[in-house]
Amino acid sequence: MERDVFADATGWAARHLPSRPGPTPSALTGLLLEAADSQPGAGLLVCAFDAEVAVRAPVTAAVEEPGRVLVPGRLLADIVHSLPATTVEVAVDGDRLVLRCGSVRFTVPLMDLADYPELPRFPAPIGEVDTLGFAAAVGQVAPAAGRDETVPVLTAVRMEISGRGLILAATDRYRLAVRAIPWQPTVDDPWALAHVPAKVLAEVARTPTSASRIVIGLDLADPAGARLGLAAAGRQTIVRLIDGTFPNYRKLLPETAAYTVTAQTAALAAAVRRVAVVATRTAPLRFTFTQDQVVAEAGDGGGAQASETIPVEYSGPELSVLFNPSYLLDGLGAVEDDEATIGFVAADPAEATARPAVLTGKDSGGVRGPGGGPVDEGAFRYLLMPIRTGSAT
Repeated sequence: MERDVFADATGWAARHLPSRPGPTPSALTGLLLEAADSQPGAGLLVCAFDAEVAVRAPVTAAVEEPGRVLVPGRLLADIVHSLPATTVEVAVDGDRLVLRCGSVRFTVPLMDLADYPELPRFPAPIGEVDTLGFAAAVGQVAPAAGRDETVPVLTAVRMEISGRGLILAATDRYRLAVRAIPWQPTVDDPWALAHVPAKVLAEVARTPTSASRIVIGLDLADPAGARLGLAAAGRQTIVRLIDGTFPNYRKLLPETAAYTVTAQTAALAAAVRRVAVVATRTAPLRFTFTQDQVVAEAGDGGGAQASETIPVEYSGPELSVLFNPSYLLDGLGAVEDDEATIGFVAADPAEATARPAVLTGKDSGGVRGPGGGPVDEGAFRYLLMPIRTGSAT
């Protein structure tokens, strides 16, 4: 096989190997190589499994003798990456794998294949989605997922699958991101809910591929756990879904906004990054909105301070709110329009810190109703709770 193709496949598969030592069976730290002259368009499959996520990467190879071996995963990926860019020959000699590439020769001890669990099959396909559109939607939503493993369902992206489209939603209780995208179902009347680990979806979205479509497979009846499959250009990712009750996010999205602010997305994000330089890691920034401007401030009297005035479209009363700068930047970074709109729900300026703000692109049409509103039409919504302190009201 060609070294570049082999290196790409082993490197991608190795990223899905278990990263934590401990209770993980040592066999799962290996990469499974399956060589078969009957595999269409491949010849060799490079597989990894960490008990939750299984991946398969095809490699075009000329197979002289079919077989299956288990090899230390990260070591193999490092070796293949180091080889010169020419043809690689792989063979088994006793209990070792032999790799030859030009004048280079490596031998690697094999792992016990009997200890390796059976990889889950790819679930039955239910439809396809545009690769770029799916990647963009995941990139907008996944940052809002939680990192606290004690509440597993909040570390997931909720996928609502129906004939009308796919709705992706994620929340960590402090912010909520929602995006709907079209897709092409291949089954009649599709409807399902799937809580997919956000880090898995983000990895799929980040992986470069020449495929224009991603195949979606779903099996909710697997006795070993419900699974979702994503396949592009022959590469398969099969992930166990997360159990739990996801918050009813639709009731959180306000129907109207009492006041709206429109700003240049890039200019506002740049100002937030600059002012946040002097803020401590957990400190919020204060944003004071007045006629056609907002002042972003950070710091206190005992240390460094910063402020910047940004022109905006706003004609309401003075509003003063505190936002987590990282959360705000995640939302601004997900807005695809040149201009971003922030809608404040509270009609009383004194209550602005107690009610959520909704960030959208200006072309999304502002804040509208949950259920049948812009969520179902494909608009991006990012709901952000202001930080409440005694000095914020």
